[in-house]
Amino acid sequence: MHDFLQSVLVPGLTDGAIYGLVAVGFATLFSTTGVINFAHGQMVMLMPMSVLVAMQAGLPTWLAYVVALVVMVGVALTVEWSAVRPFVQSGQSVSWLLSTLAVSVILAELLAIPYNGESRNFKHGVSAHRFDLAGIGVSPAELASIAALFVVTGLLVGFYRYTRIGLELRAIADDLDGAEAVGISRARASQIAMTLSALVAAVTGVLVASTQLVTPSLGLSYTFYGFVATAIGGMGSIGGALVGGLIVGVLSQAMGVYVGSLVVNLAVFALLLVVYVIRPHGLFGAAPVRAV
Repeated sequence: MHDFLQSVLVPGLTDGAIYGLVAVGFATLFSTTGVINFAHGQMVMLMPMSVLVAMQAGLPTWLAYVVALVVMVGVALTVEWSAVRPFVQSGQSVSWLLSTLAVSVILAELLAIPYNGESRNFKHGVSAHRFDLAGIGVSPAELASIAALFVVTGLLVGFYRYTRIGLELRAIADDLDGAEAVGISRARASQIAMTLSALVAAVTGVLVASTQLVTPSLGLSYTFYGFVATAIGGMGSIGGALVGGLIVGVLSQAMGVYVGSLVVNLAVFALLLVVYVIRPHGLFGAAPVRAV
């Protein structure tokens, strides 16, 4: 049992928490706009990379974080204006698929410029030094990742359910024409959703960089698994994104340990196929309501 906890469950939950946070970022935008931002994984890498560049320029750590957050929001709003808003609930899925993929490639190339694409060590996040917890080796960064997933998910669910702005975003998602008829701005809703998604990416980026080397190519991997987690949980379901991320993380780790790394992707996509055969809209997704 100890070996299972140490080699499968703890690392699986840690990876799953990161996948879940990426999925929550996907779901936050999709729940309002109906658009999946495939550049989200690169946004995750943008946060620690911006901190490193700002500190290299001589800024203290706290100010580097502030600058990085400003960069994150600025880039997010630019992406929203150019690659997301034109396709909000337009049904042109191919268009936003291509536009966000293009942005992903552009961001990856830009992130490779400061250090010529080389990996960098990030020493300004949460400690990755392990300690013994009930006989199991864990690090503050791993515990922070799991805690962050639940805290961020809880805050977003509460925001969408109990705040006026959150209810307006849900109204846009439920009935775009009706929401606009009562004065709710589609552009403003899209900007808010994209900003929230970018803030989730910022948190995710710091946690990722706390345990791994910062490299632009890492964003693609998290885009891949985060999207699968979003799909399993249900597109647009923030709570489903949490569950989907943990499932993908534990399944991937279990398959890697007991079967082999070559079958990890096979197992993940087989699970995705099974889920969609049984639940065509994911575990917690809902079929769109169509008025006739």
